Amino acid sequence: MRVPADYRHPEAGSIRVAVNVHRATLPSERIGYLLVNPGGPGESGVELVHYLPLGIFTDEIVSHFDIIGFDPRGVGDSDPAFACGVPGEQLELLATIEEPIETPDEIAAGEAAANLCIESMGPVGALLHSQYVANDMDEIRKALGADQVSYLGFSYGSALGVWYATLFPGSVRAMVLDGADNPVDPASTQQERIDEAIEEVAPIADLLGQALVACDDPLCPIYNEGDPVGYFKQSVTKLDLVNDAVNHPVAGFFGVVSTLYSETTWPDLWQGLFELNERNDPSTLAGFASIQFGPDPTAARFITHVNCLDGWVLYPELDRATLLDDSVVIDTIFEEMFPLLALMDPSFPSACLFYDQFAPDPFYGPLDGGGVPILVIGNHADPFTSFSESEELVTEVLSNGYLLETSHFSHVVYPHNRCINDHIHSVLIDGVYPTERWSLCEREE
Repeated sequence: MRVPADYRHPEAGSIRVAVNVHRATLPSERIGYLLVNPGGPGESGVELVHYLPLGIFTDEIVSHFDIIGFDPRGVGDSDPAFACGVPGEQLELLATIEEPIETPDEIAAGEAAANLCIESMGPVGALLHSQYVANDMDEIRKALGADQVSYLGFSYGSALGVWYATLFPGSVRAMVLDGADNPVDPASTQQERIDEAIEEVAPIADLLGQALVACDDPLCPIYNEGDPVGYFKQSVTKLDLVNDAVNHPVAGFFGVVSTLYSETTWPDLWQGLFELNERNDPSTLAGFASIQFGPDPTAARFITHVNCLDGWVLYPELDRATLLDDSVVIDTIFEEMFPLLALMDPSFPSACLFYDQFAPDPFYGPLDGGGVPILVIGNHADPFTSFSESEELVTEVLSNGYLLETSHFSHVVYPHNRCINDHIHSVLIDGVYPTERWSLCEREE
């Protein structure tokens, strides 16, 4: 279907948004439409719905709803085809920059790197932010002829849910957010921005420490006479081999991080570090880095692009000079607080600093869910999103949020916990929310 490219200037033309549907398996029990988003930014809702017959949703949900998948603008089969120059072009420009960014040549390179996105996609490249995706979601609702739709969002899909409820509260029948991140970060002072950045990175540092300590058997390839941390320090001096294999300057960092999110892949971390150190073989870690980057870094760039645009929408007061200063201070603090992560040299200049050249119009809020009752799943064992993000979303951002607390070692919990499933079914099927604003579901193995 077609939607306005620019909702402030609908006369400027339209773009295509890909949509598909999985019909309710029990038509006589059908409640209505359920929009879903798997996260990202950059994951395909069309693909998610395509795989529903494999049993990735519970029978209760599949039987009661026509489930609607959509590819957000810039994703999958939707317009525009995302690009910021030809593969590698933006990275080459950014690689000429050394932080702190001070010289005219470095600033010019940063501006050119940012402008590649607009040169490649046209003006719509600056309009891929979450606010406009939420507008697209309501265009889908209208096209379906529905007065209201229900929504189930995972990970970044939680941000889309908050945006949708805020902008179109009357269009929401029921809403559940799993793996929920807080899209509204404290940002009024530099210390708040530093604290927020630390909060995002600390779980990764903790997981890395746990994964290394778990190598406590002499049969573990990086046991190193009981010093796997020392072996890690030695191995990461060769991460450039991973960077070269994936053609991305921080692929090695992401290759390591991608092994941390499940205890089942910690042995892959150990093996990957062993192969890198003993054989100069980057293949295992490069394979995990490719989960983030795919055959080229487009997926990772899309995440950065959308998150950057969202930042300019929500925090227009954070100008270029402020962001440049923040990056220097945060890098210094990270080296002190997270020395193992710092050894992997994850810092790389971001084109986002220079998006002020085409920043989208700001949103002055509040971004609070519009009074819609929203069930938020907060997970202490979520390797991607800290529980505090879900807690803050409910207690500080949403005007009518319900927090469901659990501990399950995965990014999203549904459909792997019966207690969580029961609550989700109650909300989405029956429209019944928990009696308490904060409820608990015990961990289930």
